[in-house]
Amino acid sequence: MDRWIGIDEFVAVATSGSFTQAAKVLDTSVAQVSRRVKELEQQLDHQLLTRTTRKLALTQEGEVFLTHARHLQHAYDDATLALRQRDQQPTGTLKLTAPVMFGEHYIMPIVHDFMAIYPKVKVEMLLSNEQLDLVAMGFDIAIRLGHLKDSCLKARRLSWRNTLVCASPEYLNRHGQPHSLNELAEHMCLVGNSSYWRFFDKNKERNIKVTGPLSCNSGWALLDAACKGLGLVQLPHYYVEKALENQQLIEILPSFKPKSEGIWAVYPPRQYMPTSLRLLLDYLVAHFDAQNPSKIALD
Repeated sequence: MDRWIGIDEFVAVATSGSFTQAAKVLDTSVAQVSRRVKELEQQLDHQLLTRTTRKLALTQEGEVFLTHARHLQHAYDDATLALRQRDQQPTGTLKLTAPVMFGEHYIMPIVHDFMAIYPKVKVEMLLSNEQLDLVAMGFDIAIRLGHLKDSCLKARRLSWRNTLVCASPEYLNRHGQPHSLNELAEHMCLVGNSSYWRFFDKNKERNIKVTGPLSCNSGWALLDAACKGLGLVQLPHYYVEKALENQQLIEILPSFKPKSEGIWAVYPPRQYMPTSLRLLLDYLVAHFDAQNPSKIALD
C-alpha cells in the first residue's frame, strides 16, 4: 500500500480551497487530484472534504489530518534537503514573521546582511503583531517577545527586553514624580494595548490599572506623547533608550521594574534543519550576542 498517495493533492486542495487551483499548483489534471484525494479518504476510512457544487470545506477529520499531513511534507522536504545541501551553498526560501516595529528596526537589517552573505537564499517576511500559527502557515522562524507559551515549538533566545516607566522633565516639573505604585492613580498615564501596567514589588509581580488622556496601540505614538509631556508611559527599552540618552525622558519607579523578558526565535521542530535555516538562526544569535549589553538588556 502506498501510504503517501493523495497527501500532496489533499494539502493543495485544502490550502487553495479548490480542486482546480490545486491542479494548477501541482501541474496535473483536476480529475487526477480528485481521484488521489478520494483514494486517500478510502485508505484513511474518513471523509476529509465536504464537496458541493458551490462550496468546498474541510471536515473535522480533515482539519486534524491537514496539520499532520503538513508535518509529513516537511519531513520529506527535510530528507531531500539533507541530501542536497550537505556540501552546497545554502539556497531556498525562508518564510519569517516578526512583530512590526521590532521586525522593521532590528530583525530585517540583520536579515538583509545575511542575504548579502548568502545571495542564493530568498526571504519572505510577514510583519504582524498577531501571534500566527507557524505550522499551519508554513513559517520557518517567528520572532516573539516576552514569555513563551508552552508549545511544541523550539526556541532560541536572542536577547532580553526590559520594560520601563518614563516621563518628560516638563511633565515631572508640573505634576511631580511618583515614588510608589499607589501614586500612579494620581497621574496621567498613556495607555497602550493593555490598561494594566506590570511591575515587580516585594518579590511579586503586580498589575496596576492605569488611566489617562491617551490610549493608542502604537508604541511610537505613545513615545512621542510622553516626550511632549502628555503623561507617563510604560514601554520596552528599545522604544525609549534614545529619548533617555537625550534626556527627553527620565526613568521613574526603577525599583519596581518588572523582570526582564526574552526575545526569541521560535521554529517548528524538525528532524533535519535546512542549512539556510540553521545558518540564519546562528547569524541572529551571533548578532545579538555581539551587541553592547547596555543596548540590549539595560539591566
